[in-house]
Amino acid sequence: MDATHLELALTLEPLVPAATSLPVASTQVVYLGVSGVLHPSASLYKLIYDKDCWEQGHAEYEGVSYLDRVLEGWPEARIVLTSPQVWAKGLQAVLQRLGTHLASRVIGYTFDDLTRRAKLGTHGQPMSPTVYWSMTRAEVVRHHVAWLCPDAWIAVDDDAALWTTDERRGHCVLTDPCKGLLDPVAQDRLMTLLVGNFGIGPAP
Repeated sequence: MDATHLELALTLEPLVPAATSLPVASTQVVYLGVSGVLHPSASLYKLIYDKDCWEQGHAEYEGVSYLDRVLEGWPEARIVLTSPQVWAKGLQAVLQRLGTHLASRVIGYTFDDLTRRAKLGTHGQPMSPTVYWSMTRAEVVRHHVAWLCPDAWIAVDDDAALWTTDERRGHCVLTDPCKGLLDPVAQDRLMTLLVGNFGIGPAP
């Protein structure tokens, strides 16, 4: 995060309201990014290809239909959003772009959960926004997993920094930020981890 974004994060009231209540039963959680996952990261696409990804036929949230279709095999799976877009644009705006089915699976957003709801550390206080925005996605997810304690989890993200070897092997779908979940490699990896972590879904 650049200095301007960090300053805004520290001085403005977060736009995202509290998400739906956390489930009391066991949980299968998909930690889900947006940019670089559900659609290309426009800035990185421009940097790598010197082209505008939207002018090259890509569309915002173009991976939603694929993810929605795949998760039909795991009806108990729930989503925790990790993307800064939720903070910047508001939870409801992102949920609308996810569509009814995926939106109904969302149980939280990591920024809101960790800075407002989670009881962390020896004093049982939520994390400060300063600390949150200083962390990589791997660190954010790690803290959220320690708080939520899901039975099983996977993370789908384009931020490859600081995941442990075990996390990379068993939990992470690290997408190409210029392709996201429309990349066949990412799709194969996602299916492997869904089966490996959540079990074989029911037959269609």
